[in-house]
Amino acid sequence: MTEPKYSDFTLNFNPGARGNERAPTLKGKTKVIDGDGTATEFETAAWGPNKAQSGGPDFYNVTFTPRDPAHAARQLKTELDGPVLNAIEGFELNKLGTGRLFERTDEQVAAAKKEGKSLPKFYGHGLVLLPSGPRYIDMSAWHRPEHNFYSGNAPLHDRTAAAAARAARPERHPG
Repeated sequence: MTEPKYSDFTLNFNPGARGNERAPTLKGKTKVIDGDGTATEFETAAWGPNKAQSGGPDFYNVTFTPRDPAHAARQLKTELDGPVLNAIEGFELNKLGTGRLFERTDEQVAAAKKEGKSLPKFYGHGLVLLPSGPRYIDMSAWHRPEHNFYSGNAPLHDRTAAAAARAARPERHPG
């Protein structure tokens, strides 16, 4: 019997980033499980935080570099020539190996905790090349104070589950 496979997403603040704007603010690793169960590992780096021009949450620009050098070369040379099978409604990335990570404030995380919810500090999406082709992933990472880093998961984006979650949300009324 085979063990179940799970995605993995970890981030650490990079002490080398202080005073060096070219160095990533956060570094870590990502393991994505493809639809057939194949695991692909990436070195992950994030630069930010950047202020959103639209007034949304602060964000980090993310890169995913496959640990396998041959896979890294394929991802670098692959051009998107059509829509991605599991595209995210209202969110588009144009380059493989990139992503956008959003950061919740400590106040938002604490308010959710008071309501019995456990929201990740970081959440977002990435576009990576997997053996099955280009795929979007969903990322989320919670703070692990006992180890002083962030960890979570990076599953394939599930369009059906995302549509169901959007439908279940209460309507927002402006004003």
